[in-house]
Amino acid sequence: MSRQQLHITLAGREHVVDAGTTASDALQNGAAGEPPESTVIAARINGELRDLATRLADGDEVAGVEIASDDGRAILRHSTAHVMAQAVQELFPEAKLGIGPPVEAGFYYDFDVEHPFGPDDLKAIEGRMRAIVKKGQRFSRRVVSEAAPSWRRSRTSWSWSGSRARPLLRGVLGGRHPRSALPRRRSRSAVPS
Repeated sequence: MSRQQLHITLAGREHVVDAGTTASDALQNGAAGEPPESTVIAARINGELRDLATRLADGDEVAGVEIASDDGRAILRHSTAHVMAQAVQELFPEAKLGIGPPVEAGFYYDFDVEHPFGPDDLKAIEGRMRAIVKKGQRFSRRVVSEAAPSWRRSRTSWSWSGSRARPLLRGVLGGRHPRSALPRRRSRSAVPS
């Protein structure tokens, strides 16, 4: 039984890989001219930023996105914001989450808490973030369309129910910022990627 083969372009050269190969696999086994694996945080596939876990298709053009690039820094900042939100939720379960976008100088996150975080709280949050990263937790990106049943479940669970209600996010999920699809990151199992 023969395996299906894909033809991809990596560092300007054609390569043949097995069907099911991920961007990470291709970059690890790829050609000279690609950045070292340790500096790659994502992939650019056919000109679009993609998660390293993205499975490649026949004809794809693949390049690594270095962490030191503008796109790489934005991805790192976005993932770090998720790590911070997770740390805050673990330390302050009553905290309500807003949004945490990357910005030019780093990132921020909106939290609704009874008392502002003080210096000791910030040290505890930083320590918890370091522990989360040290666990090697994996991040994967998935796009959820408004038409999908998971979008409706997400809207409900994220912003209108439960003890961790996200009232600050209602505007985004409620449609004040029109988008056909919102990216979501799951942070339940590597270092931000």
